[in-house]
Amino acid sequence: MQTQRDEMLMIRAELCQRLECLRSYSERQGPRDFARTVAGISRLAAAYGLTPVVRLAEALERAARASTSGGRETALYLDRLQDAIGCTRVDDAASEAMIASVSVRFGA
Repeated sequence: MQTQRDEMLMIRAELCQRLECLRSYSERQGPRDFARTVAGISRLAAAYGLTPVVRLAEALERAARASTSGGRETALYLDRLQDAIGCTRVDDAASEAMIASVSVRFGA
């Protein structure tokens, strides 16, 4: 049990590191590199059953492709992605709640 917990802590730390890289390079990366980095986060999260991270990464990719207002949408998704990485719930309901929180903020 402790080994699984330690492994998950390492995976979450890796995801946080990738997210920080994405944040720091997002303005300098082209759309293709940005999408590739987000896809890498999604693949790693999927391999360990972190559904909220996967769903938010997919939504981030879609938002980045469709973005017309610059980084506002991207920043909101990046913030929620950070929350998802640390979330202990890994079900679809948690994913939907996090994505909904982004949608609510778009309307604000």
